[in-house]
Amino acid sequence: MKPLPPQFNNSHTPETTAQQALAEFGITELLSRLKHYRDIDFDASQMHLTDAEVKILAQLFIQELIESLNGKLIAGTLNTLRHGEEMEETFTNHDLPFPTPRYKEGDRVQWKTANPDWGVILGRFYDYNHHQWMVYYIIQLAPDSPSAGWVTTDTASEADVEKIPDTVEPNPENGNSYPYPTHSRRGIPPLSVQCPTEPYNPRRRHNLRPINQREKYIIDLYCYCELGMTPKQFYAKWDVTYEQLSHICSRSLGTVQNWFNRGKGYYPPKPVDLRHLAIMDFLLEHFEEIPQSLLNLLCSSF
Repeated sequence: MKPLPPQFNNSHTPETTAQQALAEFGITELLSRLKHYRDIDFDASQMHLTDAEVKILAQLFIQELIESLNGKLIAGTLNTLRHGEEMEETFTNHDLPFPTPRYKEGDRVQWKTANPDWGVILGRFYDYNHHQWMVYYIIQLAPDSPSAGWVTTDTASEADVEKIPDTVEPNPENGNSYPYPTHSRRGIPPLSVQCPTEPYNPRRRHNLRPINQREKYIIDLYCYCELGMTPKQFYAKWDVTYEQLSHICSRSLGTVQNWFNRGKGYYPPKPVDLRHLAIMDFLLEHFEEIPQSLLNLLCSSF
């Protein structure tokens, strides 16, 4: 058999190859997202970003990611990647799609609890729980919601909330569909951006304290410290209420109640919640042993 001569695709010029490489590594999507990004803190259309500024922003973010890489981050991401691939293969083999969200951004929902909190959906994400993928929502609590005194946003699974009718008219002053602020009860000042006279250099920082072997040890000690206490352990040890737990962890009452449910109504606490409770337990046990000077450094209100 006579071998065929190699075929060359003349359409792959250096320019198209470079563009394809940028697209494969997500750089093209990153540049586009930066150029059109918009949320409650930043609106690219109002800032009139130039292409050069967008590229500099992308370079800074990529550089920040490179400098923040560590073994724990890589191992965790790899574990998530492999776990995600297994889930995707399971869904493919059994024809099980991700659940379709019942609610969308901007919908007003409330927790299915007594004296429920309520608010507006800011976004959603998927989490694997109870041997299935579930939809979770990021909810901004209304100012008159029961837990709004200590928390502004919280998360809830789709099964734990229900939609409430839209009875509030849009606010024409700030374009918000609901007449409560997006960050706090105080007004949000207008954006003020000062353009530097020269390109920003993240390495040009002064009076930085060095990270030596001592500091590296302390950082690793903190990062790998398995400091945590479950809500049930804390609740069994201290005579606290659900409201006090929600205040400690900056969670809504509905979320705290779901920590103590059984079956499908159970919503596991996040690692940050476990750490909050462990620190609170430590303070309750050893508060008098902590020098006042250290308390002043940790909490200026003491």
